[in-house]
Amino acid sequence: MVEDVVVIIPFSSVVRTANLSANVGSVLFDEAKKVAKWTVGKITTNKNCQLNGSMVLGGIAEENPPITVKWSIPNASVSGLSVSGLTLFNENYKPYKGVRCITKSGRFSVRCA
Repeated sequence: MVEDVVVIIPFSSVVRTANLSANVGSVLFDEAKKVAKWTVGKITTNKNCQLNGSMVLGGIAEENPPITVKWSIPNASVSGLSVSGLTLFNENYKPYKGVRCITKSGRFSVRCA
């Protein structure tokens, strides 16, 4: 399961306004910054996320800014690394011997042509 999914869509400066709706999560359009932030949340395998909308242009768009996607996958290690043991010295308590993994998106951008 993918969690904490956020899609940030920057629009060109010629966009006057945008009317956006999503079937999953919530979407907010900031008219001053010309950026839409779609907070999807959790995505499961049986859920199709869709964003629809329309916009009013005040000219011809010449720039094509990248879309940024952020997400995390708890209890997953995409690298395949695992911790088999943990030893602590000079500690008076016995630590819990569990390891928790999480995969985060880092910097991920989508460029549209």
